[in-house]
Amino acid sequence: MRQGRFLFLALLFTAPILAFAADKPTPSTSVAKATPSAQEMVFKTFKDAYSAGNQALKDRKFTEAVADYESAEELANTAKAKSQAANAQGWTLIKARKLDEAKKVLGRAVEEDDSNKVALKNLGVVSYRLYEYGLAGVEELKSAIKNLEASGENPEQLDRAKGDLTREESYAQVTPVPEPDMTKMGYKDLCALGDKLQVEGRFEGALKAFAQAEKSSISPNSKASAANRQGKALLDARKPGEAVPHFERAVEYRPEDKQLKVFLNSLGLAYWSVYDSGKGTADDLKKAVDAFYKANSIDASFHSENIAMALSELKEVDPEAAKAYVIKEEPTPDGDKVPGTATPPVKDENDDK
Repeated sequence: MRQGRFLFLALLFTAPILAFAADKPTPSTSVAKATPSAQEMVFKTFKDAYSAGNQALKDRKFTEAVADYESAEELANTAKAKSQAANAQGWTLIKARKLDEAKKVLGRAVEEDDSNKVALKNLGVVSYRLYEYGLAGVEELKSAIKNLEASGENPEQLDRAKGDLTREESYAQVTPVPEPDMTKMGYKDLCALGDKLQVEGRFEGALKAFAQAEKSSISPNSKASAANRQGKALLDARKPGEAVPHFERAVEYRPEDKQLKVFLNSLGLAYWSVYDSGKGTADDLKKAVDAFYKANSIDASFHSENIAMALSELKEVDPEAAKAYVIKEEPTPDGDKVPGTATPPVKDENDDK
């Protein structure tokens, strides 16, 4: 199983806020056009345009921020400053979940200054996300590795990307063999077969095996496990949207808490992936937060970084909605405080019936 697929970290990009390249003000005549844009008419220097972009980004006015940083790029008179402004545009597009556009702009940032380590890292991470979310193929993964290596930063992301490439290469070497008659197999054998097919990258067969296991099982825990396996196989196949209903079903079976927290975390990751890929909405983010929160309420030590990551994003996107989720400190028997314990939202008594 691809355990790394189920461990998400916070965003690993470096934001452009308060960073200025060593650049001199450029006379407005140097960028004069027959019909100057509104930004070019307002901004006289790189610093003015860049500062405006920073403020717009802080206010989550992404379109405005991109335009301001673009003006800064045009006003810059050094390759370093142009690259810095382009990187800021790319970062803004990442925040807006427009990965394809971010990739193009970050590629320009690297072309303008191939020593810009931050732009190289961001370009590598964007390429990796395009691959990871099923929006691009293996060539994009190879580009991610190339740029992450060139940046010399983000070794954890680089290791994950290399691991994925190794897996993709192993998938290509598998010799398909006929699948056995699954209708005559028991639950454990079906799960074992599905696990084997998943490791080989034969996801369609794995899904069939897990679906049959779910159908043949009679206990809620076993049914939930088989449904969760289907979701994990689809995450491995880089289809997070298709994984969601399987994780939801795993949770609906109401397994024991030791399983439930795992399935809730997987559900949160699927919703987060849909949102983070730019194919989802704020509702997907809210569902991710809710799933992570419920998992954290069962066990505060279980992937607490996930609820922290998703809740931080929700505080930016919908501050009012984020207020429903309060992470409190839980006292230990000796009176010390343990941070990161989630307090479940108040529910009606009938919710659990």
